[in-house]
Formats: sequence, structure tokens, C-alpha cells
Amino acid sequence: MEITELVKHHNGFDSFNPMQKKAIDAGALEKSVVVSSPTASGKTVVAELASLNSILKNKKKVVYTCPLRALASEHSADFKSKYSKELGIKTVLSTGDFDSAGKYLSQKDIIFTTYEKLNSLLNHRADWLSEIGLLVVDEIHSIGSDRGATLEMLITKLRFLNKNIQVLGLSATIPNAKDLASWLDSELVESDYRPVELREGIFLEDSIDFGETSQEVTLSGDPTISICLDALDKGKQALVFANTRRSSEATAKRLANITEKVLSEKEKQILNDSAEKVLSVLEQPTVQCRTIAELIKKGTCFHNAGLLQKQREIVEDLFKRNYLKFISSTPTLAAGVNMPAYRVILQTPYRYTGFGMGRIPVSEWKQMAGRAGRPKYDSEGQAIILAKTEFEKDDYFDYFINGEIENMDSKLASEITLRFHLLAVISTGFVFDLESAEKFFSATFYANQTGNLSSLFNKITGIVKELEEMGFVDADENRIDATPLGKRVTELYLDPMSAFSIIESLKQNKFNDLAYLFTIANTSEFTPLVSAPNAKEAELWEQLQESKELLPVNVDAEMFSDNNILSKLWTSFLLKDWVEEVKEQELVDSFKVQPGILRAKLQNADWLAYSALELAKIIGLQEHFMHLNKMRKRLKNGIKEELVILCELRGIGRVRARRLFNSGIKSIKDVKKIDVKDLEKILSPKIAISVKQQLNLKK
Repeated sequence: MEITELVKHHNGFDSFNPMQKKAIDAGALEKSVVVSSPTASGKTVVAELASLNSILKNKKKVVYTCPLRALASEHSADFKSKYSKELGIKTVLSTGDFDSAGKYLSQKDIIFTTYEKLNSLLNHRADWLSEIGLLVVDEIHSIGSDRGATLEMLITKLRFLNKNIQVLGLSATIPNAKDLASWLDSELVESDYRPVELREGIFLEDSIDFGETSQEVTLSGDPTISICLDALDKGKQALVFANTRRSSEATAKRLANITEKVLSEKEKQILNDSAEKVLSVLEQPTVQCRTIAELIKKGTCFHNAGLLQKQREIVEDLFKRNYLKFISSTPTLAAGVNMPAYRVILQTPYRYTGFGMGRIPVSEWKQMAGRAGRPKYDSEGQAIILAKTEFEKDDYFDYFINGEIENMDSKLASEITLRFHLLAVISTGFVFDLESAEKFFSATFYANQTGNLSSLFNKITGIVKELEEMGFVDADENRIDATPLGKRVTELYLDPMSAFSIIESLKQNKFNDLAYLFTIANTSEFTPLVSAPNAKEAELWEQLQESKELLPVNVDAEMFSDNNILSKLWTSFLLKDWVEEVKEQELVDSFKVQPGILRAKLQNADWLAYSALELAKIIGLQEHFMHLNKMRKRLKNGIKEELVILCELRGIGRVRARRLFNSGIKSIKDVKKIDVKDLEKILSPKIAISVKQQLNLKK
């Protein structure tokens, strides 16, 4: 069967849409192509066509990369269910460990990954990368975002490794897509096709103004409630975008009052079962866990970074299956998984920027608006911004609905970004002298867009000197080489400044918990820090002075040069409370940090503790090995040192381990000796049997 027929068959349609036909005619199966078209226009199908052509016809490996783990996971699962079994295609998702060359990936046909993971594989010089026939870059317009330099560099490096690599860039509509196509020596396919008509409007008083037409809405006090209730009356779902996590939660609670009244008995049963799953994610559910469970029972929920990963998955699945009628989210969902709704509502187009309230970019609004309208279910999608006055209404029409989307520009020139990527290309051999540096950076999007490398090279010259002073490179007039330490910093995917900070801290030989945890908090990778509350500022200054002998920095100097030193100390206290077994809910209350944020911080802390251990090995500081190994285990489980051994058992976390320890079961030997019936009195029967089985297997 022809590849085009295969794709139509597995997607259940008879013909390709106008955008897809245009891409096929442009040669997307064989040539490099940039496709710029609206959200939900079917760009993934173009990727499937090109991928199958590369794997089945050209016998070449495919890498599909995108900005978010959730997106990579969704696309991987979709491709696998359609093609893997029937066509024998080896499909894999790779988004985890940054300190790995991923040798097993050499046996796979198509790899779904994130920008950062793919870049880390390049940093490890994975030899199979030169075998890639097709690189699919989803959301390629992200090259103009904060993470854009990573994407720009990985594309440049892969094109150096394989001169004949085919690149398929998938982009939302952007004005300067031609710049991308020019850089990639590719065809540009632009289309305004969208399977579901999108209507953008402004809500004011009691109507939604769509420009040429308007739609009246019965007011019920709150504009968001009114518009959502109107959608519910039509049997439709809505996504509400709020500008803060707190606002998204408050909105969900208000919406729950209207959804709980319309649920069927079947819906209630499924939602109740899902609520129980939400509560079982943690050993001890937090207040937020219970709030999420209660909201789910009522048919609505919020979605933000404060949710735990498994909870997010439950919420997303329920919304996709129409059991949740509304989701109130922060804007991160707009660029995340495929969760369309009939209506998208933006409560305010302003958010806090660090310098006061500022309006969001037009491109961000278009990303949110693109979620409006569900193919196969809706004949149109509605994206609505709430206005308070006629002036705001006119302004929003002019700026957001009729305004120009911002150009996408290279972010490579930032010194912080450039330092990280320069060390990486030196460590991996792409750059070894000034001539090779000029050749490499001339192939970047930055060079293609600006046509001038002089200012970039001025920065590069200064950064090479910094890297040399830090011990990460050796440089003279003829050569630039990474030192073994510099190569390891690159493999660990660390900002060189963070690595240098960690090394300097370790050299102080402070072996207490606070020293190690402050070392972690004192890195750029751990930002944003947990903000120190104003009310505790005086107390924290005092604690800083009291802790100066414990901390691995010169406190007297840093307190005048580091504006974030109190937040670093406060964040260190959060981590210290965690490894001292303070209950999760107490941490949430004391540090104003939600469970999802806490878990993300702990995952990050584990990586930085591992990195500190690896750096200690390189520079020969063996005295830190035992302490850092124990700290990693304590950070993973949130335990004191005495529970480390017990937590090696599967199914035993901080709560169960403490229960065992307090019952006199303090070692694996004790667990082996105790009768299973007695163990069941301390743990649940299921967990007790599981623990005993593990120990029997080890005999």
C-alpha cells in the first residue's frame, strides 16, 4: 500500500485536507519543508507521512522533537497505536535522563523527544544521531521563545552531523516563517486552512462581539460564569484561561457550582472513581489533592503547574472524554496537550511580568484561541476575551484580534544562553578554533537572520576567557579544547556558572545538610526560587548570620552582592524540612508551594545533587561521595538518614518507612525476621506481602 494510502487508512479519512495536499505537493515526503498553518489544521498527519516515508522507503531513522514532555508522550502514543504493531515500526519515547547517550535508541525507528533531551543526546555525542534521515520539529516557532536557543543549536548541530538530513518544521502561523524556511534551505508551505471555523470576539456587558456579528449572553453576575453557562446550555465545553494559579483555582470552584447540577448518574460514578485515583497519588493526600477530588466530582477542575503529573493526566483524560465540562487553566495548557473545547475564554490579557502588569504577546493569545473548536464535534470554535469597558473592547479588537503576530527572532545572543551552548559545541568538537567557530555559528538561525556575526563573536571571545578561568576549556591562539571537567559539565547539561558555583561550594568542605541544599539552591537551574515572605525578612537575615559557618559561601560578601540570597536560604529551608520528614501539607502551608511545584523542585534537586556528585568525582573530592549519595536518596523520599535503607524497598515511602522504624523494624534484616502477619499490622496486607516477596526474590 502506498504511504499516502496507509496514512489515510489509519486516520480514517478518504482524502487529505487542503493544507496537507499543499505540503505533499511541496515535497514534504522527501524534502525539507516548513509548514506554517493554524492550530488543529492537521500538521501531525504531514509528519506521519514524512516519517513513514523515511522509515519504510528510505530505511532511515526519524526523530520527532517538541517543546513539552506531555506533547512528546501524546504524539508517541498516537503514532504507536496507529502504525507500530501493524507495520513493525519500533517506536520509543525518550524524555528523561539528561546524562545518557541513549545507546538503546540506536535500535529504534522513530524517537519522540523534547528539545532539551535531544540536545543532551548531542552533548553525549550519541553515534546513532548521524543516522537520522528525518528530523521533525514540532512547534518550530518556539525558536523565538526563551528555550529557542536550544532548538536553534540542536538543529544546527544535526545539520552539521548529516548534510543530507531532511527537516520538517511544523509551525503555528507566524509572519516571518520565510526566515525559517530560508535558514533550513526548505520549501515554505503557508495555509490558513482550519477544519473548524474560529471566531474571535470580545465580551462586554451582555454580548460577545465577533466583529461582523454578535451573540447575546444571559448575565448571571460573573462574566466567566455567564459565558460558561451559555456553553453548557448548548451541551458544550469551555476552557478558561486565568493569569495566575490562584485565579485558576478560584474560577474552577465557582464553575463547579453550575456543573454539579447537570451531571448524569453515569458521569457522577466515573467522576467519583477518578476522584479516588486523585487522592491515591500521594501516600498522604494534601488539602489540594482533596480540593481537586471534590472539584472533579462536580464536573470541573483547574489545571496548572501545582498539580502532580498523575493528577494532570487524570484531569486531561476526563476533559477529553467530556466528563469534565470546564477546565480553568494557566496559559501553559495552551501550548500543551491536545485539549480543544467549543469555547476558549481569556479572563484578562494581562499578567505580572516582574515589572508590573503587562499584556501578553499576540502570539500567545492566538495559541490559546487555537484551542477553540473540536473537530468532528463543533461546526465552529469561539475564542473570547473579557473586557470591562468600551475602551478595552476597542483596544483588544485592535491589538489581539486584528493585530499582527510578533516575528520570531533568534535568542542565541543572550550571554547566559551563549555560554551554555558555546561550552557544549567546544566539548563535542563542533568548535575547536576561531575558524571552526565562525563556520559553525554562520550556519545558525541567528546568522541567517542578522547577516552579521561581529557582535556575537565579541561575546564569544569574552566567554571563552571566562570558561578558561573556570577551568572548563584550554585556549590559545591556535586551539580551543574542553578540559575533562568542561566535557563533564556539558554532559550533565549544566550552566557553566552553576557548575563553577557547585565546585567552589564543594571545595569549602562543609558536610552538613544545609550546605548541600544551599549549593543546590544557588544555581540558575533551580530558579525560580521559592520567594522569601516579606514578613519573615528580618528573621531570615538573622538566620543567615546564624548559619554563616554552615553555608558554603562567604555570607558577609554575598549578602551585599546577591539580591536573592534570602530566597536561596528560604528555598534551602524548604528542602531541609523535606529531608527532615516534615509533612507535605505543612510544607505547602509554610512555604506557599503547591504539591506539583514541590515535586518539580525535588526532581530538579535530585538532578543537581547527582551533578554535584559527578563533579566531585572529576575534581577528586572523595570526601563528598557518601554524603551526596545519601542526600540524593533523602531528597527522593523526603526522609532522615535513618530511613534510607528501608526506602530501598519498593512500595515503601517516607510514611511507611517511618511507621516501620517506629515499630522497631529498622533494617532489612528486621523486615526479613518479622512474620508477615505482624508486618500486615504495620503496613497494609498488600504492601506487606509485596515487601516479603521482594526479599524472598533476593535470597
